[in-house]
Amino acid sequence: MFDWVDKHKRWIQISLLVLIVPSFAFFGINYYFNEYGDSGAVAQVAGTKISPQEFESALRERQEQLRQMMKEKADPAMLDSNEVRNGVINALVEKRALLAHALNSGMTVPDAQVRKVITEIPYFKDESTGKFSQDRYAQVLKGQGMTPVMFEERVRQDMRIAQSRDSVTGSTILADAVVSQLGRIREQRREVSQWVVSPEHYVAKVTVADAEVKKHYDENQKDFRIPERVRVEFVALTPEVAGKSVTVTEQEIQEQYKKNEAQYRTPEERKASHILVTMAKDADATAQEQARKRAQDLLDEVRKNPKSFADVARKNSQDPGSAANGGDLGFFAQGAMDKAFDDAVFSMKEGEIRGPVQSQYGFHVVRLDAIKPGTVTPLEKVRGEIEAELKKPKLSKAFADVVSTFEETVYSQSDSLKPVAEALKLQIETSDWITRDGGGNPLLTKPALLGKIFSDDAIKNSRNTEAVEVSPNTLVSARVVEHRPASVLPFNDVKADVAQRLQVEKAAQLAIEQGKKTLESLRQGKTDANVTWSAPSEVSLQRPGDVLPEAAREVFGTAADKLPAYVGVAASKGRYVVYRISKVIDAPQLTADQKEELRKQLAQLAAQQQFDAYLQIVKAAAKVSVETARIEKSAQ
Repeated sequence: MFDWVDKHKRWIQISLLVLIVPSFAFFGINYYFNEYGDSGAVAQVAGTKISPQEFESALRERQEQLRQMMKEKADPAMLDSNEVRNGVINALVEKRALLAHALNSGMTVPDAQVRKVITEIPYFKDESTGKFSQDRYAQVLKGQGMTPVMFEERVRQDMRIAQSRDSVTGSTILADAVVSQLGRIREQRREVSQWVVSPEHYVAKVTVADAEVKKHYDENQKDFRIPERVRVEFVALTPEVAGKSVTVTEQEIQEQYKKNEAQYRTPEERKASHILVTMAKDADATAQEQARKRAQDLLDEVRKNPKSFADVARKNSQDPGSAANGGDLGFFAQGAMDKAFDDAVFSMKEGEIRGPVQSQYGFHVVRLDAIKPGTVTPLEKVRGEIEAELKKPKLSKAFADVVSTFEETVYSQSDSLKPVAEALKLQIETSDWITRDGGGNPLLTKPALLGKIFSDDAIKNSRNTEAVEVSPNTLVSARVVEHRPASVLPFNDVKADVAQRLQVEKAAQLAIEQGKKTLESLRQGKTDANVTWSAPSEVSLQRPGDVLPEAAREVFGTAADKLPAYVGVAASKGRYVVYRISKVIDAPQLTADQKEELRKQLAQLAAQQQFDAYLQIVKAAAKVSVETARIEKSAQ
């Protein structure tokens, strides 16, 4: 009954919180409660259209997610890049294609499962009780012109998609022989020694002529180019700077805490087990009485011997999701289950066994296993959080009040930043040398601002740049105080470095050649007095020790029927590494726990590969078409 929802509870909650909470906060609840128009569709999937409005909404949500993850490193140009836009449209297309396939395949989601998910969404819980409120749920939806049926259908769509994925990935089976063989390969140990041929040993044997150095310099001028650089003065306006005098009173904190007390309350949860005797929804009186009597018999049995409850549930319960676990349903909050079942559980005493309890699914024998009391986080633990939250709108208002002053002053008095600094009590900072790619202070790395800094107006006329938003609610204006054009380092300044670089490159080539030559000799059974092997060590794929990552395939993949075996790889810094495999130690047979853990890991990999392949098939069947030009136009 509840097994699928319980299995996917975490995924469902995350999915719906992404759908509801961030979107309400950042874009307005109506983005998700209004139907999208279909004019000028940006894509078509399985005969349905993705509108520009739907794409824009998803794009803004993705951009906000990236801002939250990247913080001050978030680059507006990157957030609005083709890469991000394409990622958003691809995600929308995939979701639409999966939904179409799920519908065509006849996948259904019972009302009870949809209801269970919705009742656990914090946004729909009563602020005073912390429990799901039907009135609040209906009120919120009505206020946005949406009915519960419409919203529940959207939830059902996400759950159908999850079922669609499970239909592909949920049945991944790996034979014991395959798991055992892969386990042996993974745990097999090899005794390995290594010999490193280093270019340092050949540097003295290499000479580089002046003509070679000059030729390299002439042919690689870009390597010696110093880009155009500037040093700037700049001022930054942020809500924190604009609102230095903003305060929050104790009364405001107290009122905010009381107003949102439900946010700081964890509702009581109860852990129950049950034995279910199912019956059809349209069962007649005779069938209902038979089911009730069967439940009563089971109730009498477990009351006589309460310790037998789990065994009786395993043998008799008709709930496939919980029977195998002795009827255990885990912890859940009030309002999460069928009302009759829910009312019974939350009126019982710990350890009590009750029944038969009739629900829409049949008759239940219920045992209350544990009670987890609700808790309330004290004000002192969330004071800082509340104060910061209350400051946000005040800081935003203070910022908005002075934005126009900042913009007008840096423009109208463009020969200096002092007027705006004095007017708004801002600090004038001076940068180190920066290029068109930025550098130094994070505020000076944004392409939009750098374009203004390196403009003729800023460099030749020494004027302030206009105010540029370098991140949400952060404006910067800069003024060039020193400029150096691009140039190429003189040959004599870099001659010694170039000569050394060429010498190292030649030495590396000699080292690699010598390593390959020695490897071939060793494979032919010859010995070489110049080879000094390291002490042998046992290594495996799981514990490679000193084996370089680029050498792992060679060391663990080479045939070991004739030992010693030799392999070699070119490594970093011009080195060549030869490995000698002198012994192979087969892994002991995997324990049951090890085999099961490996099976899970391999199953996850196989499931992901299966789903990726399945997704490609689904998208192909959906006849996807994307209007790239419209996506780019809608993002401008």
